Amino acid sequence: MITANALLFDMDGLMVDSEPLWFEVEREFARSRGGDWTHDLAHACIGKGLANTLRVMGELGLPVDPARDQAEIVDRFLARASELVVKPGCRELLEAAKGAVPLAAASSSARRLVHGVLEGLALAPFFEAIVSGDDVVNPKPAPEIFLTAAARIGAAPGGCVVLEDSLAGATAGHAAGMQVIAVPEHETPGIERVATRVVASLVEARAMLRLERAQKP
Repeated sequence: MITANALLFDMDGLMVDSEPLWFEVEREFARSRGGDWTHDLAHACIGKGLANTLRVMGELGLPVDPARDQAEIVDRFLARASELVVKPGCRELLEAAKGAVPLAAASSSARRLVHGVLEGLALAPFFEAIVSGDDVVNPKPAPEIFLTAAARIGAAPGGCVVLEDSLAGATAGHAAGMQVIAVPEHETPGIERVATRVVASLVEARAMLRLERAQKP
């Protein structure tokens, strides 16, 4: 069992089955700029935020403007957000944890996208704090987003358990001094080195968690 005084959740690929839609939106955007976006390129960018994706597109020679094009990609994604579904076991884990320990969402995506998706899927009310890529200077794999989320819910980093699907996210949680349960969607070499446990689903993650609110001094 893993004892958690607080839970910090990634969003894309962890709570929400969004990676296929992200790939379609990014591929369509790249094609609109006269380029191509492959599954391998998309996989390498998972968990690192949209700014990183646009940086990679720029390195491939696509004519991108980070500020303008982040907004355009977010608009494209939100226009199709009704296609998203919650991952198996996610809502049940949130329902079990709500009220037992503090909960925060910590996603590298843009603020309006994170809030739009979580509100649209009725997941936002579970969280005491929602931290986005707009709220930090250093994105995953830096630990800043998880440290910020822990501070906002008043949780000590050592008592937090991070739930993540990507190597960048698991690395960020590990660097923050937190335990990490990784639920990768794809084969992810190296994730076992930074995760406390690697499991196949949030159903399995829920079964190994002991939720225990930290005692106040």
